[in-house]
Amino acid sequence: MAQTDALQSASPIEGVWRAQLLSEVTIQVCELGYCGFLTTIVVPSEGLSPEEAAAASTMSPDEFFDYRNEDPTLRNRPMQDLHMLTLRPGDKPTIFDGEIYNPQDGKTYSGYVELTGPDTMRLNGCVLYNVICRGEDWVRVPQAELDARLEAQPQQ
Repeated sequence: MAQTDALQSASPIEGVWRAQLLSEVTIQVCELGYCGFLTTIVVPSEGLSPEEAAAASTMSPDEFFDYRNEDPTLRNRPMQDLHMLTLRPGDKPTIFDGEIYNPQDGKTYSGYVELTGPDTMRLNGCVLYNVICRGEDWVRVPQAELDARLEAQPQQ
């Protein structure tokens, strides 16, 4: 199957994925291959004072900005729906190579995603020509949970 055909049919990488710190990233087909966007923000309490954690818990998603970005011109962009992943099919059907933006340190890393099961993946960001990699396991958000959220939203 040609790469363009592979991108047109649903890929197991597509969907809503929950990171270890409970934020969620939606991965979908885009002109670059597959793109992941931060669609649910959960602020980790680690590194925050009790006052900062309390303030963060009362903030709405549109009040979070990319303050830690290395590029000062990007520090005012909203975190909600932030483009964090750009992935392309790798040399194995369960591997997707690309770039990973880490909003916790404001840096972009080369890396890859490995599907470890139908609803699990390992995200790996790498430095030094992919010699040193650090990973995190993500799980797919169940469709029933996504459907329940939609039903719970107020009708307009």
